[in-house]
Amino acid sequence: MDANLTADDLDWLRKLKAAADAKRDPPSIPMNIAAKLGAFGLARPTGPGLFTITSKGLEALLDQDMRDAEDR
Repeated sequence: MDANLTADDLDWLRKLKAAADAKRDPPSIPMNIAAKLGAFGLARPTGPGLFTITSKGLEALLDQDMRDAEDR
């Protein structure tokens, strides 16, 4: 995990992924988290206050899931 990402950031990234997987509208996320995810290229805006996960965001989640699996 990027040292600058918190567990909360990753949780919101997972919510964006779940919405994309289910073809639902993305949830409204706090602007501070949206700004951070956007700055890292993990999410991009789709409209006023709405963001979607990027391929880089999907890779970040996969990397984190693999690290979590190694820790078990």
